[in-house]
Amino acid sequence: MSDDFDAIVGDIDDELDLTLYSDAAELAEEVTVQILAAIEKGLKLKSQFHLVLTGGTLGIQISEVLVNEFNADVDAFKGLHIWWSDERFVTADSVERNAFAFHGNVKNLNINVHEGLASDQAKNVHDAASDYALALENVDFDLNVLGLGPDGHVASLFPGMTDIDDQGRVIAITDSPKPPAERISFTMSTINSAEEVWIVAAGESKADAVTKIIELDLSIPASYVRGNSHTRLIVDTEAFFSE
Repeated sequence: MSDDFDAIVGDIDDELDLTLYSDAAELAEEVTVQILAAIEKGLKLKSQFHLVLTGGTLGIQISEVLVNEFNADVDAFKGLHIWWSDERFVTADSVERNAFAFHGNVKNLNINVHEGLASDQAKNVHDAASDYALALENVDFDLNVLGLGPDGHVASLFPGMTDIDDQGRVIAITDSPKPPAERISFTMSTINSAEEVWIVAAGESKADAVTKIIELDLSIPASYVRGNSHTRLIVDTEAFFSE
């Protein structure tokens, strides 16, 4: 990728808001602060806020800090709902679960945590997907925070394996190229139904996918992400600049 920051930014679609941080630690810290600010504002405006979280290294770091913040003030956050854009179909207490940081750890009873059914709770991954889709009925997402795979996948929508035009809410994944093979995932339609969508990425391994998003390369699912009112691409320097 070119090291001419201004030239690259000038080519970005007006609908995509780019934010650059020096490293992954700063990115995770700032994004967490901004999520908390968005929650506070949303709860003041309409007494309810639906937040969608993600997995991956950054997603887990953000989740762990959020849980600590939620537990630090058990009288706050009334009306907050937590969801995940995808989940691995493994046992409920597995460390592989994207919701693991929240599982049994949220002491704040004001917060509604919506985990997808696990492999020891549902008959199969298709039933888990149907159950999550049912839970999503009449839900309007305020903020969806997505991770980004090196191959350009978001949630569990992988390149060449995803029907971008699927109008359902949640799909069952049975052949994920990354283990575990079975997962449930929001469709792109559900991802883009959120008022705001933020894609977060850190590290050199994400640079190719970030470039494709900026260049509107539709070979990867991440390039199709667009929130209702605001779409952000939030990256560190390693994910933005590469040789």
